[in-house]
Amino acid sequence: MIMLVVAVGGLVGTSASVTQQIGSGMAQTLAASIAQARLDSLSSLACLELAGRAASGTVAHESVQESWTVTDGRNIKTIAVNVIIAPRGPMHVVPLRYQTIVPCRD
Repeated sequence: MIMLVVAVGGLVGTSASVTQQIGSGMAQTLAASIAQARLDSLSSLACLELAGRAASGTVAHESVQESWTVTDGRNIKTIAVNVIIAPRGPMHVVPLRYQTIVPCRD
């Protein structure tokens, strides 16, 4: 009987851990999708527009805080998107950074 209680307790602990990992994976997938959408939308702009109004910004989504910056270089623009996943339960804050370089020919 004691072995059965220990086994069931172990399964409950493992189940909670797996559930937390799945939730964390879903949050990271959402954050990556948000960052990719921002990179795509900024990459589609002309370099002059990137240097102007789109040079930086922040947006709060449901569980993700997004910020971006555009850095001027020699014939390139570097776009960096930072996303922070809001913690749920015992999870810690997870900052993620995505970056791309856009060649400028205009």
